[in-house]
Order: sequence, then structure tokens, then C-alpha cells
Amino acid sequence: MFYLLFKRNSRQKSLRVILLYIIYCILNEATSYYLQSIKSESILYLLYAFTIIEYTFFCCFIYLIIPPNFVKKTVPFFLVGFIAFDLFDLIFINKGNGFDSFAIGIECIIVLFLSISYFFIQIRNSTNLLIYSTFNFWVVITFLIYFSGTFFLYILAESMAKNVAFQKQYFIINISFNILKNILLCVAMTMKLNDSVKQQKNGIPDLDDDIFISEKTNFRN
Repeated sequence: MFYLLFKRNSRQKSLRVILLYIIYCILNEATSYYLQSIKSESILYLLYAFTIIEYTFFCCFIYLIIPPNFVKKTVPFFLVGFIAFDLFDLIFINKGNGFDSFAIGIECIIVLFLSISYFFIQIRNSTNLLIYSTFNFWVVITFLIYFSGTFFLYILAESMAKNVAFQKQYFIINISFNILKNILLCVAMTMKLNDSVKQQKNGIPDLDDDIFISEKTNFRN
């Protein structure tokens, strides 16, 4: 809804990645609810697929918004390596018999690393002092908060699967951070991708989502 209100005419690739991610999350929740209602064992494979696809969306997004440097070069390797590891865990280790806690833990660590790297690059090389007014900033903040808040929850999910008290806490914490994630993504959709005309009239530098790197700064690797 927020996309249709604020961003439907935009062609920015990073925006499209997030839109597809949101649509996928909706479809995944509906499929998960259906599989749970019929008590299907296939839901475990759905969880593995969600981990891989969610991580792929994030890597595509971060790859599009980070300028050419060492971190950007590592993103494809992180993506291929994680997918290979997750499939290996599914086929040879876990064998589809439980929650992919370890794989999600690895995913969280990589996402947090890439998110922090994005902010480090912004602070070090950007002349944009109001980065909080950009779409990319709020999306990265969303992933940073979401994966930070659910990291230990997912790590313990498999070992505490039979603990009734933990299951209740898991439900409350997980749904709370999912709601927060959706709210922050709604906020991101309200942020302007480019408002250069108005900013030039006011004598303010362009505050779009591009990272402003000085030509004299040799940050490319």
C-alpha cells in the first residue's frame, strides 16, 4: 500500500528488490499458515527456502547501494557460499528434520556485517549529513534491527523446540520484530529517492540515496 502511495512511479532497482522481498514475505506467510493448518512436514523445507531467498534479496539490495569497493566485491562470494552451506546443512547435516538454526545464525552475522559496513562507508565518504532521510538508510536500519533482535531467538529455536515456555516467548518476540520490520519498511517507502530540484532551489546538496564520494578519495579497490 505504501509503495502504491509513494513509490509506484520509481524505477530504482534497490526499491524493486525490496518490493519483491515484501511480496515474497506475504506469500511465504500465507503458504506457511496453510502448511501448518494441514500439519504438513513440508514446512521445514519452506523455512530453508525462506532463509535462502531472504538472504538473496538482502545481498542484491546491499550490492546495489554500496559503491565499488572491497565490501561490494565480497557480496557475491557471501551469497554463493551461504547458499551452498545452507543446502549442505539441509541435505547432509539436518536432513530436513529440524529448524535451520545454525544457518540462520550465519545469515544474521553476515547481514549485520554488511549493514554495519554500509553505514561505515556512508560516514567515512558521504557528504550527505542527512542520510536518515533516504530510502536506503531506513531499509538497512530495518534489517539491522530485525536480525539483531531475532539472532539469539533463532539460534535457540532448534534446541528449545520442545520447551513450551520458549515456544510462547518465540512467538511473541518473533511476531513483535516482524511487525517492527514492516513498520520500518513502511517508513522507508515514505522517504524520497531523489528531490534534487527542490534541494537545488534551497541551496542544499542532493540528498538522494547515492553515496557521495569525493573524486580525490581513493576508496576503490
